[in-house]
Amino acid sequence: MRQFMKALLLGAGLLLGVGAQAAPVTLKWAHGYETSEPFHTQAEAMAQKIKAATAGRVEIQVYAASALGAEAEYSKKLASGDIDIAYIGINVLSRDYAPLGVVGFPFLFSDPDHVRRFLVSPVFDELRKGYEAQSRNHLMAAIYYGARHVTSNKPINSPRDMQGLKLRVPDAPSYKLFARSMGAVATPMPFAKVYDALKSGEIDAQENPLPTILAKKFYEVQKSVTLTGHMYDMLGIVISPTALQRMNEGDRVIVNDIIRKDAVWASVQIIARELVAEGKLGETGIKVIRPDRQAFMEAAAKAVSPADLQARPGDYEKIRELLKPGMH
Repeated sequence: MRQFMKALLLGAGLLLGVGAQAAPVTLKWAHGYETSEPFHTQAEAMAQKIKAATAGRVEIQVYAASALGAEAEYSKKLASGDIDIAYIGINVLSRDYAPLGVVGFPFLFSDPDHVRRFLVSPVFDELRKGYEAQSRNHLMAAIYYGARHVTSNKPINSPRDMQGLKLRVPDAPSYKLFARSMGAVATPMPFAKVYDALKSGEIDAQENPLPTILAKKFYEVQKSVTLTGHMYDMLGIVISPTALQRMNEGDRVIVNDIIRKDAVWASVQIIARELVAEGKLGETGIKVIRPDRQAFMEAAAKAVSPADLQARPGDYEKIRELLKPGMH
């Protein structure tokens, strides 16, 4: 009789968990950028597409402006389940897999197209797989973050002008290496605290892409920006293994495909924004300095090497070779 009643209930869809719609999987996406920046607007757009494509089975809540903590904490928060997805700089990910740090070697990349070639290259795919094996997280995609430049109150026209400068950098080996290569004092600090630290004089300078300098209004507390282009940075979109396991296989494919495809569009938007940022910065009154970049490159080459970042043998050379005609 018990089995008979169970069969009736199953057929009617009345047994607990049968016939009822499963609760949606809700994921938290953390990042440190302002809601006006394309990193946030693209994350929101991806979340909306994913919700529609999964018929509401997967909902992503995006938390901007370090609301769920600083970028340096995201790897631990992914492991603990406090967050599920995060924007994390590729150079910051090198704290979990050191060979990734090669991408932050000073003056490795020459322009955005060089970065594009790298992100579709076998060497990036190898580094991505190495990171995933080491961290257990999944690096779904990487987007262009921008060329980093130095802002300061003291005009920087040559490498020697950076000697002894207290330079705020993210807490990752490659950023610290750049400071060291210029004779500056690397001063790691959470992104959310940089504006106030510049205003108070706790630090002398910081380095970031031009759109970020605009969005964070660093021009209010700095007198000049020197277009060093010392690093072309990338931002990873990372999801935890626990978050992946909470989704069914079909939804995992949908989420991965949407994020990979939209990451390309996000990069296009960021490059476009970068192209107009220099003019907008000039309108703020901050002095824009165009130095002899070659002098900075030569100073860095004398002071540091890719081995300082635990780069795999040959990776630096392979990335440089992507500049050759015919390499796509």
